[in-house]
Amino acid sequence: MIDDCQGALTISPLLGRDLGPSDWPAQMEADFLAGLNDQDSAARIVSIQRLGGLQLPSSRDALHHVIENGNDADSKWAVYAALRTGDVSILPRVKQLLANGDRELPEWAIAMQLRFVSDPAAVPDLIAILQSAPGETTQTCVVTALGQVLKDPRAVPSLAAHLSDSSPSTSYLALNGLMNITQEDECTLPREWKEEEVEPRVARCKIWWEQVGKFRDWSQN
Repeated sequence: MIDDCQGALTISPLLGRDLGPSDWPAQMEADFLAGLNDQDSAARIVSIQRLGGLQLPSSRDALHHVIENGNDADSKWAVYAALRTGDVSILPRVKQLLANGDRELPEWAIAMQLRFVSDPAAVPDLIAILQSAPGETTQTCVVTALGQVLKDPRAVPSLAAHLSDSSPSTSYLALNGLMNITQEDECTLPREWKEEEVEPRVARCKIWWEQVGKFRDWSQN
């Protein structure tokens, strides 16, 4: 598979059956699925990654098979690819994988993908990941998903806890998420805010949380 203007895309030499010229995504999926049976480890991983790039829900059964039956590297990359398809059922597995950090691949790629999760059903699992995963990338990506993508009230206590995060970027993202969800003035930056205004606003938001916010019911979406 090549693009003569941009370069080449490596794939396994194992290809699926010819589906004709009318449905390129299906043909690509068939070829990448065939590549899952390649004896070469690097070729299998490329096929798994390419399935993730297609982001087709129809790939999930095959990816789950790899997750459960593949070797360690294949299984981890299949988790990443499944996330790319929007499959949030594998978030408990993600929690396990990220429990020891996210500095190496494919854990880092998995963590980065979390910021795009948009299914409200994922909120409890994302909160669990936020509470257990030590990696800064995981923390910032989950806080982004909860506070900027999902904007789910169930995430408010977790976001409030990360106002005190040692990472300034995570603390800011937690503040931004609380602003999006609660609309509280104490957690809202001015329209034309400056960097030096963030820390005082975080402090005010913490006070609001301790005096008011934590006594509210945030259990419902």
